[in-house]
Amino acid sequence: MQIAIIPTTGGSDPFRGMEAAVELGVEGVHIGATGGALDLEHKTRAERRDILKRIQGYGLTVSALIGWGGQVDLGEEKDYRENIEWGKRLNEVAVDLAGGLWMAHVGIMPDDHSDPHWSRFLDALGEIAAHGQSIGATLALETGPEPPKVVRRMIEAVNSPGLRVNFDPANLLLWPPHIAQRRGVPLDYDAALRDFDPVEGLRTLIPYVVHAHAKDSVLRRDGSRDEVPLGTGMTNWPVLHSIFCAHGYKGFYAIERECGANAMEDVRNAVTFLRSLPQG
Repeated sequence: MQIAIIPTTGGSDPFRGMEAAVELGVEGVHIGATGGALDLEHKTRAERRDILKRIQGYGLTVSALIGWGGQVDLGEEKDYRENIEWGKRLNEVAVDLAGGLWMAHVGIMPDDHSDPHWSRFLDALGEIAAHGQSIGATLALETGPEPPKVVRRMIEAVNSPGLRVNFDPANLLLWPPHIAQRRGVPLDYDAALRDFDPVEGLRTLIPYVVHAHAKDSVLRRDGSRDEVPLGTGMTNWPVLHSIFCAHGYKGFYAIERECGANAMEDVRNAVTFLRSLPQG
């Protein structure tokens, strides 16, 4: 099992967070490619190499870069070409720092292949993936906005090793109320649990998963939802871990804790929780 933490959890200094990673004895860090204290996207290649050397000096690996967190929608015409070129630049940043791997939200892909948004996603992701494949980079789509079966259809339609999956089981339960609100309809709780079930979602996507967020959440029948400390929610991490192990997953579990009064303490507890799972 390889575990990474986001070193800016609960703070802003990534290098202090890396010291915490060393203290916890984890193998990696999951760092942002855009903005923040490191602002890797706007560094020169030499500057990125220096940052990587510093990270490696802690005995750590970059599990993957965090790319877009909602700034981009590849299904829309607005800024379409600019976003594709941005994706190619992030491919290059990822090659410099993370073995070529970065993850992102890219918008909400439609279920209907006749929707013009689908073809825009297909073309944009295909172009980014082809560029990534040519230089040794991979964009991992983060789960959440779509049912996993839709993500799999897109991955298989693009058909490139430059496009894979960052599996975030918590997001699968956090997104359905937001999607219902966007559509102007009430949340169908039972349908949400069926279409966005984390365990079935992982079974659907496991052939393409190259990175995972160790994160937990709850979704309630009234539509309220919360991210919660790892192991205390509805994502069923023991079963998820067993699926990862059964399929020989060798990637990272990157602990993501985006809220909470003491987020870094929750990260520490998450490391303990992950290490308590049976080692496959």
